[in-house]
Amino acid sequence: MSQALFPAWRPSADGRAVLATVLHRLQEARPSDAPSLQLRRADQWHVTLCFVGETAGPVVAPALLDAFADAATRIPPHRFTLERLVYWRHSGAVVALPAPCPALQALCDASHDAVRRAGIAPMERTTRPHVTLAFLERGLPPQTWLDAVDCGADSLDVDNFELLFNPGGRYDALGAWPLTGAALPAPPRQDALF
Repeated sequence: MSQALFPAWRPSADGRAVLATVLHRLQEARPSDAPSLQLRRADQWHVTLCFVGETAGPVVAPALLDAFADAATRIPPHRFTLERLVYWRHSGAVVALPAPCPALQALCDASHDAVRRAGIAPMERTTRPHVTLAFLERGLPPQTWLDAVDCGADSLDVDNFELLFNPGGRYDALGAWPLTGAALPAPPRQDALF
């Protein structure tokens, strides 16, 4: 059976406490007539950065590991907060989406680019960072009750990322890289033409 291979960030104990609070609020906000939630365990929480693909085993090309190591040198450690919860109908996932964070998005983009530089066509499931907290049935109508869940203002610290392999029910790290980049460059400035 093929399983997912992807770069991700996993929270520290402090980050798991933040996510546990959001998960508790999710459970409290669920209306009694809403579909049942299948909650993710704390050891399964991670921010998916992009998807490499499906693989029959945890064999990784050295070029991919090198490309991720290079990407880590360009992204600084940073913090982000969670903005809102959404339901993705195609997968049934209830995900927490980060508030806009240029450094976290840069890490996603650098991870995606690293996969391509290693000569692999990455799966295009998503390039948006997200944390899957639970699952509902697939194909349900919009779950507007999720809009009422307060994600709080606590920050999550990102100082590394890993390449994870999912053999089923858990995530095995096949590589890990500390973020050592300096500050992100300022966005390009376009002067007025007139």
